Amino acid sequence: MNSFKTLVVITPQDCQRLISLYPRLVENIKYGQICFVGTPRVGEIVSGDAKLSGKVESIDEDSLIPFSDVHHCIEKALEKRLSGQELPRGVTGWYYQQFLKMQYALTCEDEYYMVWDGDTIPCRELVMFQEESGKPYLDLKHEYHKEYFDTISKLLPGFHKVIERSFISEHMLFRTDIMRELIKAIESNDAIPGTKYWEKIINAIGEEKLLDSSFSEFETYGTFVAFKYQDVYKLRDWHSFRQGGTFFFIDTICDRDFEWLAKDFGAISFEKGHTVREDNANLFDNPYYQEKLTPRQMLQAAQLEYTEGYKEVWGYEDPAKNANISSGAYKTPDEDITVEDRLKYLSEDTYKIYEELGKKLENTNIDQAYLSYENAAFLCNDAEKKAELIEKKAALRATGQVKVQKFAFVILSYNNTYMLQRCIESIYTNCAPETYTLIILENGSTDGTQEWLAAWGEIHDEAYVILSEENYGFGGGNNAACQYLPEGEDVFFLNNDTRVPANAMFWLRMALYEADDIGAVGAIQNYFINNRHERVNFPVIEQYMEHGAKVNVPMDNPYEIQGKLCGFAMFVRREAYEKTIGFDDRFNPGYFEDDDLSLQIRDAGYKLIVVHNSFIYHVGSQSFRNRNDIEDLFYAHRKVLIEKWGFDSSVFASINENEMAFIDSLEDKGYTKDSKFSLVHVGSGCGNMLSHIKYLYPNAEVMGVESNDAARKFAVPGIPIYESVSELPKGISQYDIVAENLG
Repeated sequence: MNSFKTLVVITPQDCQRLISLYPRLVENIKYGQICFVGTPRVGEIVSGDAKLSGKVESIDEDSLIPFSDVHHCIEKALEKRLSGQELPRGVTGWYYQQFLKMQYALTCEDEYYMVWDGDTIPCRELVMFQEESGKPYLDLKHEYHKEYFDTISKLLPGFHKVIERSFISEHMLFRTDIMRELIKAIESNDAIPGTKYWEKIINAIGEEKLLDSSFSEFETYGTFVAFKYQDVYKLRDWHSFRQGGTFFFIDTICDRDFEWLAKDFGAISFEKGHTVREDNANLFDNPYYQEKLTPRQMLQAAQLEYTEGYKEVWGYEDPAKNANISSGAYKTPDEDITVEDRLKYLSEDTYKIYEELGKKLENTNIDQAYLSYENAAFLCNDAEKKAELIEKKAALRATGQVKVQKFAFVILSYNNTYMLQRCIESIYTNCAPETYTLIILENGSTDGTQEWLAAWGEIHDEAYVILSEENYGFGGGNNAACQYLPEGEDVFFLNNDTRVPANAMFWLRMALYEADDIGAVGAIQNYFINNRHERVNFPVIEQYMEHGAKVNVPMDNPYEIQGKLCGFAMFVRREAYEKTIGFDDRFNPGYFEDDDLSLQIRDAGYKLIVVHNSFIYHVGSQSFRNRNDIEDLFYAHRKVLIEKWGFDSSVFASINENEMAFIDSLEDKGYTKDSKFSLVHVGSGCGNMLSHIKYLYPNAEVMGVESNDAARKFAVPGIPIYESVSELPKGISQYDIVAENLG
């Protein structure tokens, strides 16, 4: 059997990210030693892993080619374009990792060596030689990048693309002497400046194309072989699940998944920046689907739905056969954000609703009238009419009575590029740009989100992008972001795993400016079961956006007074926020921090409102999904909150399942919105259940009994709560409904 080493060129960040899956490299690549090539930190990571220690080797990348040499060469080639600015390491890294794979040939003592992409995991044992002939395989996939072959023709005059398919297959088995000959051929090209082959590659690409992905070691070696050594290799179709990281979680993919994937795929990739989209969760890793369908069937169905990323191709009849053809240019961050038509789920006449609303409110609430004209102008496509609406808005502002301020989105970004992009996209689509400031604090992501956000921030001066290597937790991160709040702007804390549908922000602002004593308002959502939960469930995420556009409309009774708000979408009046300490650091990294802020706002004399005509889509449970100390955090922070406020908000200021079932039973008993009845809740806590009943049944007379003094202090405004049954204004038997023992 042939014996050779397999090189895995990897960064420390990616090595740490995928370390739990690397034992599968050892199990499935049985031709010899696995060698991780990277900085000394990579060596520390693999040697410190119990399952890898003693089974793999590491090579310091600088011992092959010093990174600084390549970096300096590229800086020199881009000197004019950089104009004194520092060259991002990522640009050098793209080329450097390819040069390392080629360079190893100059010291390799074996006939062959293989290179394997560090973000790719084999699904089954790898076979790299044809049994009948003993020849090595060159594996082929379907993609085409013109720039790669432009560079090849400069490096190797007369060479061009001769194989219809691509040699880019996440791995390649190099024959050492052929790679050495390729390197020598490049270095002998006197028409290109430089001495070493990698200097000539850089100079052949040139200033105009260096910032594009304009070289592939796989395509270059494969083309060289195709011209000079056609009989050495056997060509083989190779199928891998390159988009694997958008369907499987690294920490939950299991043996059953790999056994199923192995039916159609040789490997699965978890590319940096790929995260499991909410609409992809529980699909490919679902045992039910795995039993019914093959991996190929599922992926081909999924590929019909998505337009981004690599598509796997099976033969020339595959619908995806023309996919994966690109110019090779690095994608700009703006290409990841698609600002859609704000009227996608609205009509051309929608603005008229808000214009009429503005007229009605001019004499009763000038702030809300101002907001209505502002929204009408945003939704209006008629230039002349839009100008008229803007004039109406300006006229109201000129009275000096309008108190409406701009607001600031405060968003924490952590380890989910895709969700953050969709969140930003929804804001830019559905919110009038002159009404808000966007503040995003990057909270120590390790999956490539920080790099993407940094690049996006460079071209978006209207947004505040704050990068942090440290993870501050939810409360600490929001506090840090709030240091950048513009003077006087209201504050909207929004989770990054959300999408803001049409008119959601308009109705939140309308609620905040309903009265001066409203300190904060919150949206309803699809995630979580309580009075802030819209009971909807759609198979396609875009349907939630359409649903939001349908429900975020004028409503007779949209406001529900409550005792606390959920921090996923919490909109706070600036004056109220200034009277708090912000998020209490004692609740970091999370749990009860939004309860505490709600109580601070209540303690300052303000009301809290849940806004039922402001629906915001929320994925939920993203930040803590990978933590194993959730229960400990919950109990520790509950203790902190009880010590601070004197009661447990998860019990006294919440609506539990029994209480929700009780509320639902009222409708079953025939009560309607117009019904008049009296109800007392014994053990009511702060009165959250009673407040929800009052919202649903406005004519009901509701009151509670609660012995906890601290909880009574924070009774929901408008809900009378008594210390004991004896203090009720009438005997308990005189109430139409008595609720008790609900937990």
